[in-house]
Amino acid sequence: MNLGKDNQGGDTRCRILVAGVGGGACSVLGRVLEDWTEPPAVAAVNTDARALAESGIPLKIQIGRTIAKGMGAGGDAELGRLAASEDLDALRALVAEYDLLVLAASFGGGTGTRAAPVLARIAREEGLLTLAFVTTPFAFEGARRQEQAQEGLAALRQQADAVVCLPNERLHSMLPEGTPLAEAFAFVDRMMGAGIRGLWTLLARDNMLNLDFSDLQTLVENSGNECCFGYGEGQGPGRDEQALTELLEGPMLEKGRVIANSGAMLLCVAGGPDLALSELEKIHRRFQEAARPGARISMGAAVLEGWSGRLALTVLAAEHWMPPSRSGGDRRADGLFDEPDEAPPPEERKRRSRKTTQQSELHLSDDRGRFSNVAPTIYDGADLDIPTFMRRGIRMPT
Repeated sequence: MNLGKDNQGGDTRCRILVAGVGGGACSVLGRVLEDWTEPPAVAAVNTDARALAESGIPLKIQIGRTIAKGMGAGGDAELGRLAASEDLDALRALVAEYDLLVLAASFGGGTGTRAAPVLARIAREEGLLTLAFVTTPFAFEGARRQEQAQEGLAALRQQADAVVCLPNERLHSMLPEGTPLAEAFAFVDRMMGAGIRGLWTLLARDNMLNLDFSDLQTLVENSGNECCFGYGEGQGPGRDEQALTELLEGPMLEKGRVIANSGAMLLCVAGGPDLALSELEKIHRRFQEAARPGARISMGAAVLEGWSGRLALTVLAAEHWMPPSRSGGDRRADGLFDEPDEAPPPEERKRRSRKTTQQSELHLSDDRGRFSNVAPTIYDGADLDIPTFMRRGIRMPT
C-alpha cells in the first residue's frame, strides 16, 4: 500500500493535520517538531497570545480574543469553550482542506478541555476523520481538574471518531520511584508525541510496509469512540524483545489485557536500516499469540535514518471493536465477518458528511415584542434586550 508523497510534496491521498489545543498540547507538539524531519501540517490553537508567539509551531490560531483578551483560560474550562465558539469560522478554515485531524489536548485545565470538543465537532462537520490524543491529570492535581477532565472527555467522545486517553497516573507507574516531577511530565509528553509521530510515519511516508488511510479509518470508525494506545522501545541486541516486553507487559495496555480483548489493532514498527525481516516476523507472531482468535492485525514498518540499533513499536487498539456491517453478506455464528468492509476513501467520506450536515437558515424577527414599549437596556453602547446573534448579524442554522 502506498499513500504517495507527503504534504510537502503534494499529491498525498491522506492529508493530515495535527492540531494542539491549549497550552499543554501546544508545548508537546512544539518539542516534537524540534527533531521531526518532514513533519505534517501542525497547528497551535490557544487563547494565550504570548504562548502562541513563543511557540515554534508555524501555524497559529488565536481563539477568543474578545472573551479571553489574549490571556490563558486560567483553568476555566467554560471559558475555553466560549473562546472556541467565538472563532468557529477560523477553526473551520483550519481543517477544511484535510482528510484526517489528529487532535492533541491536555485535559483538566481551561482551553484544551472544552475547546478541543468544539474543534472536533467542526472537523466532523467538514467530513474529516478525527482521532484525539488526550492526557488526564495526576491525582495530586486535585478533584476539580479531574472533574473537568472527565467532563471534557465526555464532550469529546461525542464529537471525535475515536479518543485515545493517556492518564498521567497510569503513565507515571512506568517510571522509577523518586522520578523528579519535571521528568514525569516530560515522559507523559513523550508518550503523546510518540503516538502521533508513529501514526504519521506509517500513513504519510513511503515505507517498506505502509498502512493505508482505510486501515486507520476502519479501525477508528468501528472502535466505539475509544482506542487504546501502547508504546515500546528497545535498543541494541535483543531490541525487539525489549520493545515487546515494554509494550505487552506495561501499564499502557494493562499488561496485555487490552491486546487480548481487542478485535482490531494497528501495529507500527519503526527501526533503522538494520531492521530485519526476522524481527518483523517475530513481532507479528507475538501479537497473534497475545491477541484473541480472529483479531484483525494491520502491521506497517518504516525504516528511519539515524535509527540503527533502535526499534520502536506503536499500537492503536480497539478494545470495543464493532465490525462494520456488510450489505448483502451472511453473518457468521459469532457475528463477525471474515474480512471487514473497506472504508470509503477520504473524498467520499467528506462528500457524505457534508451532504448530511447541510442546514437551512433560521429566519427570526428582530421585533422587540413585549419589550417594544420599554426603555432598552443599554450597556457599553449595545442594547442587551436584542439577542447577541442579532446584534452581531449572525445567521442561525436549523
